[in-house]
Amino acid sequence: MANNKTLYLEGNNNLGVLLLHSLAGDPSQMKELGKKLNKQGYSVLCPLYKGHGTDFLAVLNTGVNDWYQSVTDGFDELSKTVEGIYVIGMSIGGGFAVKLAEEKDVLGLITLNAPIIGFDVESDVFAFRKNNQNEALVTKYRKHRLDYFHFVIELGQISNLKKITCPLFIIQGSLDIPRYKTSSQMLLYYVNSEVKQRKDYSRSFHLILLDNDKKEVIKDIIAFIKAN
Repeated sequence: MANNKTLYLEGNNNLGVLLLHSLAGDPSQMKELGKKLNKQGYSVLCPLYKGHGTDFLAVLNTGVNDWYQSVTDGFDELSKTVEGIYVIGMSIGGGFAVKLAEEKDVLGLITLNAPIIGFDVESDVFAFRKNNQNEALVTKYRKHRLDYFHFVIELGQISNLKKITCPLFIIQGSLDIPRYKTSSQMLLYYVNSEVKQRKDYSRSFHLILLDNDKKEVIKDIIAFIKAN
């Protein structure tokens, strides 16, 4: 099931957890959480997105739909071995988890600082150009970010959010930037889940599983899954 960069841990309770890492990240970001979940009996899979695991140029040579295909392939593969799957994602991994919950039958959805609204693409490109004078590369970066922007905007449409009915746990770093906090507010308000909760962690920025509150976050995730 796994290559040398995909994280896979076989469990014994016939339930699975799909873990989804950040943009330009890799499964090592989710490894500590994955090991703790596996100790509770869950089969854990964290796929490496296409183009990830080497350098940023390799990321630029792929696109958001390629990454999401890696996610759906991982979900389908894990589904062959378990009766149901929880999905957990950090940053864009959380966005991918939201899209999965919109499209597939999942046992529960846990987001960690997930984006579901857009951002200022041109400011992003301007910052990129400061360190990259190659105009062909800048043009590629702009298209890359525009595609990403439209993907995130689509999964955050209210009509799509309302498709989600599974138990939802929203994890938010209090020190993260406003866009992610607004995304968390929208998720909490528009998702149709009967069970939904949000918790903010005062000592953490964006990549919360690598930050000061990670032990509490992991403990809370395990408690939520066991309860739902």
